[in-house]
Amino acid sequence: MTGVRIGLLGGVFALATAVLAAAAAACPKGYSYAGLSSDSKASGIAATITMLDEPAVAGSSSHVAGWVGVGGPGLGPNGEDEWLQVGLATFGDSRDGRLYYELARPGLPPRYTELASGIRPGQKLRVAVLELPFARDSWLVISPAGIAGPFHLPRSHRAWRPIATAESYAETTRCNRYAYRFGGLELAYADGSWRTMRRASTLQDSGWRLRRHGASAFSATTA
Repeated sequence: MTGVRIGLLGGVFALATAVLAAAAAACPKGYSYAGLSSDSKASGIAATITMLDEPAVAGSSSHVAGWVGVGGPGLGPNGEDEWLQVGLATFGDSRDGRLYYELARPGLPPRYTELASGIRPGQKLRVAVLELPFARDSWLVISPAGIAGPFHLPRSHRAWRPIATAESYAETTRCNRYAYRFGGLELAYADGSWRTMRRASTLQDSGWRLRRHGASAFSATTA
């Protein structure tokens, strides 16, 4: 009888452990972020982005990414969406990284453009977005794949605080796994100079762990 009771308690304990593990593995659906937002407006941002581990994306419509960019939802003219970003992304149908940029202009749907695929953990990619100093509201994407643009972004001149961030989109409550490092964070200014991004605000949603590595680097990983 004693053995039966111990076995029963063991089964209950195992069930409770499984329930707790399942609950711990649940993540918020939709978008979440971990990164830095510059405290000052600038004419561009650059960083070296590295995948620290192979991502695992739960669901065919889910993705993870690490990018630098300017603008955002509702930040364009008349509250319209307007942004430009460049970085690495992994989608539910693969585990490799894809070098890409995404452009959103007022009145148009965002446009995703893939520049390279097969990016593996440990590869360091220097990327940037930059407003041309001699062409107001005109922006370039700079990456190991070359230069893309210029892209006209209305009323973007001296309008935005650049962002460097990791991003996760989950179509279900199953958790994505991700790990990115951002190094050599720099901001571009109208005089053509680049300076270390020393002053920035932290973006950190639930499910992320953000670690600073000095003034110009950080990592964002699964919490």
